[in-house]
Amino acid sequence: MSKKLSFPSSEWFEAVASRMTQDLAAYRELGSTDCAMVVKTQDGAGTTQFYEVVFESFGVKSVRSLTSLDEAVPEHFVLESSLDVWCEMVENIQANGAADLEHTLNYLTFPDDPMLVSGPDQLEIDAFYRYNESLQRFFDGSSDVATTFS
Repeated sequence: MSKKLSFPSSEWFEAVASRMTQDLAAYRELGSTDCAMVVKTQDGAGTTQFYEVVFESFGVKSVRSLTSLDEAVPEHFVLESSLDVWCEMVENIQANGAADLEHTLNYLTFPDDPMLVSGPDQLEIDAFYRYNESLQRFFDGSSDVATTFS
């Protein structure tokens, strides 16, 4: 039995990133992904967490925890929502093997509720929409990552 990883955590995102290398053909069919995504969560107590995932070509170049958005690479977009929404999305992916229609990034970000896409400029925000299918496949890769929720 594999060790359960806490969501959200750098270790959890790294485990999902490793799924990309295990299923490289699935990502190659979607084309190269070159962007930086910052996942922003806020729990009921007001604690905010930031995780940066930098995608390069057909994989993840780096994953790191940030203490603020000021630490993010300049070219990034932010996916922001409550921790509850994030956890529900991951739980749905794990229950179904992939997100059902109501738990996809596309559905959750339209129209900026309950998940908001933002960034330093419109070009970076557009990267989310350009790579949306690859980003969804990345999160769907969490379907077999043993996860606990903080």
